[in-house]
Amino acid sequence: MKKVKIFKKDKISNILFLGTPDFAVPSLEILLTSRFRPVLIITQPDRPKGRGKKLQPTPVKISGAEAGVPIIQPSNINSEEVLEYLRTLKPDLIITVAYGGFFGKSLRKLATLGSINLHPSLLPSFRGASPLQSTMFANLEKSGNTIFKIVADMDAGHILSQDSVDIPQGMNLTEYSALMANQGAKLLLETLEKIEGDGITALAQNHADATHTRKIEKSDLLINWESDVMTTLGKIRGLSYSPGAKTFRKEKGLKILRASLYKKRSNSKPGTITEVIKNQGFVVACSNGELLITEVQPDGKKLMSATAYNMGARLQVGEILGKVSL
Repeated sequence: MKKVKIFKKDKISNILFLGTPDFAVPSLEILLTSRFRPVLIITQPDRPKGRGKKLQPTPVKISGAEAGVPIIQPSNINSEEVLEYLRTLKPDLIITVAYGGFFGKSLRKLATLGSINLHPSLLPSFRGASPLQSTMFANLEKSGNTIFKIVADMDAGHILSQDSVDIPQGMNLTEYSALMANQGAKLLLETLEKIEGDGITALAQNHADATHTRKIEKSDLLINWESDVMTTLGKIRGLSYSPGAKTFRKEKGLKILRASLYKKRSNSKPGTITEVIKNQGFVVACSNGELLITEVQPDGKKLMSATAYNMGARLQVGEILGKVSL
């Protein structure tokens, strides 16, 4: 039998919210308009971005500042100085959503109820750094969010709640991330309400069933047209719109940002353009099938339809896309 823990508190006060990217914003905003409004927001320090390398605030910082909630951006959240300050707030709960930093034991146990995290997969599946991308890579039709207690091992704590999310065919990473962020925000609010209500029986994960993801590396972006057609489609979906799965045409980079299954068989060499279809796009062969490419982004240019790209590129049937390495 799975070990259980009971989470129950009549009133949750002094919540600390930790988050950084766009994915965390819906969770923060739903809390800001509820009785669970955080007393403090913690986000990563501003980072240089763009060609000018100007410091840019995180999406969570922007959202929190508009709401007038105090914000801190420590370079080391586990430092004794930061921990001492957080103790003065006497938090009941720490909530994290894609914060992007390590949680030491003192921080995890600082609040009365400890620390919980919103993770965009059905744990114990897809623990780690890239659950959203990995779900897309696998071409799954269903997934979900998990809220769990943070422990020393990554994404391994007791599960408080989960939801189920249908993944529409053809959805890409950007769209899927927004869907999961919004659904996860609703799950977070429901979970807090249940803790204050009858309480939650948290279940231990079955670690034997765990699967793990890793950080996406630059080398992962390159399309290998010799791969299985569904593997290639999953890569395109799982990297679009950013950072984008990449191939090459005439030694120039070309991101493939939208595609669909065109044929389940192909007799052409992988990477070969087998058709150019008016007002739709162009077809590329993989090892065991073909994909219809409908959105692309050439190096140095904006996203465009494959049809618009072809007007300038003048693709030819029989051309072969690809390059050995980035």
